[in-house]
Amino acid sequence: MTTKDLIETLNVSESTLYRWRKKQLLRYRYTESGDVRYFFKSIIIAVKCNRLRVSGMRNDEVLGRLNRFKDNLIMSSCLNSKNR
Repeated sequence: MTTKDLIETLNVSESTLYRWRKKQLLRYRYTESGDVRYFFKSIIIAVKCNRLRVSGMRNDEVLGRLNRFKDNLIMSSCLNSKNR
């Protein structure tokens, strides 16, 4: 997931993502262009293990938002492949 994806999906700030990276709560990598990519599975695991908390949201709501993101990504991929 990109930084923008996480900000929009979980309604968190870029500063929050920086703190999570600094505390090593999530696995991530830098792209060649310097952007940050987060590993979806590590986000799910961090939430399920209660290492990652999103202010104002229960864990099941966070997991629901992440699953909707994944489902939308899969659906858009299917639609794009049909248009080729």
